[in-house]
Amino acid sequence: MYLPENDDQLFDILSQLRVYAAANGMPALAERLDDALVVLTAERRRLVPAPAPASRDRP
Repeated sequence: MYLPENDDQLFDILSQLRVYAAANGMPALAERLDDALVVLTAERRRLVPAPAPASRDRP
C-alpha cells in the first residue's frame, strides 16, 4: 500500500482524485474530496506554528 510521505503529497493525491471524480460523473465524491482538502488545509494550519510577530523596536 502506498502512503504519502508528507502533507503536500497527500494534497496532490486528493486534488487529482477530485479532478478524476468530477471528470467522470461522480459529483458527490468530488464534493467529499473538496471537503477533505479543506480539512487537510485546516489541519496543516493548526499543526504549523504561526510566525512570531515582527518586533516594533526596530528603527
